[in-house]
Amino acid sequence: MNQSVTDQDVLDAYQKVTNEIDVETRRLQVQIGGSPCPANCYDCCHNTATMTISEIEARDLRIGLQKLPKEIQSHILEKACKSITKLEAAGFLEENTPEASGMDMIDALKGTPEGACPMLVGGVCSVYNHRPIICRVWGYPMNNGNEIGCCWKTFIGRRKEYTPIQYNRYWEECRDLSKATGNISRTPNCYLVKNLLS
Repeated sequence: MNQSVTDQDVLDAYQKVTNEIDVETRRLQVQIGGSPCPANCYDCCHNTATMTISEIEARDLRIGLQKLPKEIQSHILEKACKSITKLEAAGFLEENTPEASGMDMIDALKGTPEGACPMLVGGVCSVYNHRPIICRVWGYPMNNGNEIGCCWKTFIGRRKEYTPIQYNRYWEECRDLSKATGNISRTPNCYLVKNLLS
């Protein structure tokens, strides 16, 4: 990493990105009169055990995980390890995950308890204030660079009525901040959690 740029500088820059996303989601909430998500819904946390997370998001996630009580950390680690065990049984090993197809890994866990995000505890995100950017924007119309995406339960038939969140720009900022740390790798969620908590 550039000697003149500290880890805290990069985390501060990432905080500005997440603050801007929060402004964008509040804008949309005001326009529709509240949160777009159905009450008690956490469908977006299913099938995300292998979602890849950038280095800068991982550094912020570490802060959130370290704030949790030890028993919750242990529970999260146990969930991540169960996901990894199931992935290994399907032929995915940690050392070959960079070459693996993301969809193949998702399919290996899809629809099973091991497919859920390890940080989902009792239907609640245990690291909500430190969640990755895709978790911050999902449920809102977002431009991924190719099309406007959105959760299938929200903004039904109305996605084109609202200015979408520019997810592609925020992702590029995360990529650039990760480069500033000297680590551009993206790590599947369950492996990342295991590495952060072991």
